[in-house]
Amino acid sequence: MSDGIRIETVGRVAVLTLDRPDRRNAIDRPTRVAIAAGLERLDADEGVRVAVVTGAGTAFCAGVDLKDTAAPSGPAWLDERLVAPFERFGKPLVAAVNGPAVGGGFEIALACEVRVASPEASFALPEVKMGSMPGSGGTQRIFRALPSAVAWKTLLTGGALDAAAAHRWGLVTDVFAEDLVPSAIAVAEQIAAAAPLSLDAVKRVGSAAIDDAAGMELERVLWALLSTTEDRAEGRAAFREKRPPEYRGR
Repeated sequence: MSDGIRIETVGRVAVLTLDRPDRRNAIDRPTRVAIAAGLERLDADEGVRVAVVTGAGTAFCAGVDLKDTAAPSGPAWLDERLVAPFERFGKPLVAAVNGPAVGGGFEIALACEVRVASPEASFALPEVKMGSMPGSGGTQRIFRALPSAVAWKTLLTGGALDAAAAHRWGLVTDVFAEDLVPSAIAVAEQIAAAAPLSLDAVKRVGSAAIDDAAGMELERVLWALLSTTEDRAEGRAAFREKRPPEYRGR
């Protein structure tokens, strides 16, 4: 497939690769459309039981492409969350995090039921450094994936967790020094061996246990409000211009 992703099938496992390595797999508008269409197709494919998500090159995903000229301006109240196609996907998802998972990239990994990583992986939600906040489930799911103090520090500082820390705190189940994607496929095959109706039932009840609809809604409302501020515009400009931002609290 084109538009920033590749999909291949290995037995009962589909592998979706974010494929914009020159942009650290940052997701622009065409890629978002391709992800949604690809996951919808895989969801309808009865031969696919589990999907693995990974990145091409040295990064997992740098989140939303801040240089995307097609990105909407203004509050974007009705703009769909980046992870919505992953949330709609009815089958188990395994994130094979091969490098930095930043911002929306981390949120994609958090939306997957199982996460494995390479030693080069890292995880960060740096939005507070750019006058914004995570707006695709990150503020909610991180507290289910990490101890509270670790989650707070990660959110409030915008700092990164390396693969060793992610494994220590339970954010990832395994760190594979070699053959990350084949190892992730092997994990996915273990899941795929279960009864399909059981997998569907377990995913439904597990998702209900960890996803707080009220928290998700509040996150999106506050994200949209911040998107209108001068500080957010300054944060993005400073990022593009590779300079420290000058925030004024408005």
